[in-house]
Amino acid sequence: SILKGHMPDRYQFNPAVPLNSEAQCYRKSPVLKEKIHCVAYVIDACKITIMSTKMEEKLETIRRKVNLLGIPQLVLLTKVDKACPLVKEDVTNIYKSGDIKDMMQEISARLGVPLSCIVPVKNYSEELELDMKCDILLLSAVIQMLRFVDNFFDELSDRLSGEETKD
Repeated sequence: SILKGHMPDRYQFNPAVPLNSEAQCYRKSPVLKEKIHCVAYVIDACKITIMSTKMEEKLETIRRKVNLLGIPQLVLLTKVDKACPLVKEDVTNIYKSGDIKDMMQEISARLGVPLSCIVPVKNYSEELELDMKCDILLLSAVIQMLRFVDNFFDELSDRLSGEETKD
């Protein structure tokens, strides 16, 4: 429901009462702006090795549904500085780190997400000042998401103009 835009803004999730098409707040015919245009999975680099099979299966189920809808997906691999001493020393080492590369490959294999859709980032957690190197990583992740969304809209536009041509 959330992927297709059926849930209203600021909907309060309640596992005891799942949203169904008969609910008063259910959007029966959501417009494009109410639908999801990109899905980002946020995964802690320090917890990849202890991710349970159950969690993997849940993420795989979500990923399959998202794929069927043609919605772009990416993984934000967070806390890379805590997972790798080389990156902790200097965040610009992020793409030089064998450890980070291995983590990205493991996530790719376990979740079935292409390596090009895995974006390592460093979190702001204890810093009191902004760090341009960290900002660049975070902004690069946002740019990657926006590119995915832009491609999604291009494909949607192509499909819609193709349907108009058939009529």
